[in-house]
Amino acid sequence: MKNLIIIGAGGFAREVYWHAQMASGFDSEWTIKGFLDGDVKLSAEEYAKLPGDVTLLGDVDSYEIHPDDVFTCAVGTPAVRKKLIEKMLARGGKFINIISEYAHIFPAAKIGQGVIIGLDNGISDHAELGDFAIMNNVSYLGHDVKVGKFTCIMSHVDVGGAAQIGDEVFIGSHATLLPKAKVGNGAYVGTGSVVLKKVSAGAKVFGNPAVEI
Repeated sequence: MKNLIIIGAGGFAREVYWHAQMASGFDSEWTIKGFLDGDVKLSAEEYAKLPGDVTLLGDVDSYEIHPDDVFTCAVGTPAVRKKLIEKMLARGGKFINIISEYAHIFPAAKIGQGVIIGLDNGISDHAELGDFAIMNNVSYLGHDVKVGKFTCIMSHVDVGGAAQIGDEVFIGSHATLLPKAKVGNGAYVGTGSVVLKKVSAGAKVFGNPAVEI
């Protein structure tokens, strides 16, 4: 039996704690050991919200990795997420997928390592979700969509068929990408935005249609 450690101890980490209990492998392949502080030290009030049956184990830099440990990263800012994951990988940490049993994934979809896929997400035919990406809840990737590494897709996001999303992208809740739209590496698509054609690498866009700010 492996011991799952959640990197991050904030609100999203608490959500991932519950996602993990609705994921394939829970209590048969692994159980939850605890949380590690990510990039931010939380207040006592935030720590008090952590589930009582697991513990805060320290932080990413000081935690001693044990042979039966496996990890997931519950930090939603792509650049910070990448930094923490790469730091743990360099120390020999191994990451598993957390995929809710309530997600709907087509047989020909391709799922990378270390991903988090929450409740009621859909990943359609030949769509690809890259390594260490996140789909929070109730979002959909149409056929042939490609999502890069460390990208974070929040709730109620609709990505049309054959759209392409690069690495380390953040897609805010209720955003829509039209079919064949392209979002470059490191871009930020704001909440409720509608991407018609293209978002340049590193750009931050908002609105309907989405424009750079």
